Amino acid sequence: MFSKSILSYQGPLSFSTIDMLLSEFKIASQEHEISFKAYKKMISVMIEALENITKYSDQLHCKLTDNDGFCPTCYINSNTKAIELITSNPVKKSDVGPLRTRIDSVNNQNSEELKNLFKSTITNGKFSAQGGAGLGFIEMAKTTGNKLEYTFKELKGEFSLYTFRVVLDLR
Repeated sequence: MFSKSILSYQGPLSFSTIDMLLSEFKIASQEHEISFKAYKKMISVMIEALENITKYSDQLHCKLTDNDGFCPTCYINSNTKAIELITSNPVKKSDVGPLRTRIDSVNNQNSEELKNLFKSTITNGKFSAQGGAGLGFIEMAKTTGNKLEYTFKELKGEFSLYTFRVVLDLR
C-alpha cells in the first residue's frame, strides 16, 4: 500500500504542463526525502509516461466539469519501499490492441533481452505515426526493473480509458 501522495494532477496535458509537473515533482521529492538516484529514475519514467499521453490523447477535449473519463491524470505515490507512477488517459479503441501488444512484448523480456530489444528497436527504423516505436515502454521497464501494468476500461463512443502503472523500488 502506498501511503504518501507525492503528486496528483488531473486535466489537459501539454508539453508545458509536463514541464510544470516535473518541477513540482522535483520540489516534492525533496520534501519527501527521495534519494537523488530514485528522483532521476522517476523523472525519466515520468517523461516517457506523460509524453505517451500527449501522443495518444491530443485529439480529445478534456472538460474538468464532466466526469466522462476524458481528462488525463497523473499520480505519484510512495511508501518506504517504492514509488509508483499511475497515469490514466482516454485512447481510441483502435489503439488498445497495439498498446497491449507493445507492453506485453516488453513485459515478456528479461533485463538482458530488454537491452537487446532497445538496441534492435532503435536501429530498425520502425516508428509509428505518433513517432514512437515502443522505446518509451522499454526504457521505463529498464529504468525501474519492474513489469509495466495496465488496464483498459470502455468509455462512451470510440474510446477506452487506459490506466498505466509502474513501480520503482527504493533500494
